[in-house]
Amino acid sequence: MNNIESLTKEFKSFKESDPIKNYMQLLNICDVLLHDFPNDLRKEPFYSFTLDIINELIELRIEIGSRKMYDGSDLDLEIVIREMNLLKSVVPNDEKMQKIINRLFRG
Repeated sequence: MNNIESLTKEFKSFKESDPIKNYMQLLNICDVLLHDFPNDLRKEPFYSFTLDIINELIELRIEIGSRKMYDGSDLDLEIVIREMNLLKSVVPNDEKMQKIINRLFRG
């Protein structure tokens, strides 16, 4: 995957019935965004796409939590870490906003 079109295609195709498959593909997309496009996430089309990914991470975390799936695993923590890293990459790069994002994920 080397461009936004292939990431978007993968994102739209991963709606599996198995949340663990969704989870693995979602984390893969997050890693690609964070590692391959760190300077592009505040610009379109990456900005909107990254917000879609963050929203999907939140939905997946809610689903995993409500079903009490994978209790005792590190899945929730890994999702939260990706959410935080993506949010920090898309919000304005000012010190106050970064502090707010950090506070949201504490505790």
